[in-house]
Amino acid sequence: MSLKKLHQSQMPVAKAALAPNIPQELTVDILLRLPAKSIGKFRCVSKPWRSLLSDPLFITAHLTLHRHYTQKLIFFSTSPVPPSSRSIYTLTFTTADKPGSEAVLQKLNLSENILENPSSKYASIVGSCNGLVLVLGFRMQIGFRDTMYLINPTTMEVVKLPASPLVREAVLIGGALGYDSSNDDYKIVTVSCDEPTRNETSVDVFSLRSGSWKRINSLPYHLDFRSWVFLNGAIHWLACSDSGDHSVIAFDLTCEKFNPVPIPRGEFDPLKLVDLGGCLAMLVKQTFHQMDIWVMQEYGIGQSWTKFSVATPNYFYFNDVVCLLGDDNVVLNVKEQKLVVHNLTENTRRDMVVTGIGGHLRYLIGFSESLVSPIYYCQNWRAT
Repeated sequence: MSLKKLHQSQMPVAKAALAPNIPQELTVDILLRLPAKSIGKFRCVSKPWRSLLSDPLFITAHLTLHRHYTQKLIFFSTSPVPPSSRSIYTLTFTTADKPGSEAVLQKLNLSENILENPSSKYASIVGSCNGLVLVLGFRMQIGFRDTMYLINPTTMEVVKLPASPLVREAVLIGGALGYDSSNDDYKIVTVSCDEPTRNETSVDVFSLRSGSWKRINSLPYHLDFRSWVFLNGAIHWLACSDSGDHSVIAFDLTCEKFNPVPIPRGEFDPLKLVDLGGCLAMLVKQTFHQMDIWVMQEYGIGQSWTKFSVATPNYFYFNDVVCLLGDDNVVLNVKEQKLVVHNLTENTRRDMVVTGIGGHLRYLIGFSESLVSPIYYCQNWRAT
């Protein structure tokens, strides 16, 4: 998106002069185009710069302009010595002027080491939205009741969130993160079910602004909470009825209601949902050594589903689609050991060269750099 498409009311305004002899509008224009990490450094220039660059209006405008830029990746990596040592890393795709590597790693040194918490022994990175990443932690012996973290890997902010008091000791539980633009609020949605029966799914919603949980009516079908995508103001899950029919269900975060999404025609065995370049995509098992990627080119239009086939020499189960790189290159996480680039147009694949990669690539997901502050959104209830 260009700056011309931003409404005047969406443009941030500095309260004091930022630079002599340079029009304020031009200075703001330049700053909005900079990467999020550079903005963080420029906040140290002066109080007026810090005020502007921390303004929610500037952060929103910056997010709008950079939302569809090339994603970065975040994952857990387990060190072989000692076996229990885990760290969080980000992976940044490099440009053509840096030969010898297509991506570089960086270890995150967060202010709070979330992996040292006892409840994070089985923690997982479950997804991202607007640069924020959701991490769930739980103890196997008591089910999910322990911790959730919301982190911004770019600004290094970490917020520990309260677990839902509405969930009893459910063995099966998952979480998803999305943005309610009508109320300028980030919401976490947890889905849970009791393992013995699994005859219904309970849905709870947490508002980051209010710090409160509430329960949505239980659903008469099962959601695959390991597979979700946030798009167009809604969180999408694969769903299955008692009769075994597959579908895609979208939960609108503003009205907090579920709506069906049209799926490709025919019989198929869906594996998961992914976000490919801002489009809803579905991975479908074809054979042991091939899977299909169905992409909804126009959201909500059933006839816009387009199929691409991906060869999986290492058995389809060990090939996890991570993100879209460029226009037609899909990044795969193969056996949690290496990244492979598959070209959808030419149907070719190659190993991605990554500097410093080692250990397993656990819970690897994509995220976009942003200035969105989780601390800002929960400041009202965290202070109490």
